[in-house]
Amino acid sequence: MGMLRIAILLTAVALAGCSEGAPDIDVVDSYDMGTIVKGERAVADLAVRNLGDGPLTVAGVSTSCGCTTATLTPMVIPAGGEGRLHIEYDSTAHDSDLGRIDRSIFISSDDPDEDDVQIRFTVLVTTGAT
Repeated sequence: MGMLRIAILLTAVALAGCSEGAPDIDVVDSYDMGTIVKGERAVADLAVRNLGDGPLTVAGVSTSCGCTTATLTPMVIPAGGEGRLHIEYDSTAHDSDLGRIDRSIFISSDDPDEDDVQIRFTVLVTTGAT
């Protein structure tokens, strides 16, 4: 009987250590970066929230094109916390970029329901001529 109690106690202790909740990423799925003149950069900072009960670990942030950079700080967001996604679009990267430009940012994380999220953004690139 004593061994059974010890086994139950050890199981309870082990399970208590594993009871940390799951992360839950929350970020907009689209964003309008406004209008810029060819040669300028469009810059935005977006909130990435963790609405879950456990830390959100971001494995990577990538973009659909080399004309766009995106960085997330921090890469581990505590439960109930918030990070900052810094986005820059460079209109000089492609000679042909004029008019409405559509690009995407991808965030890979350990969120059990949304391990890969996509944020689509648009920017209107003009010649500046009036």
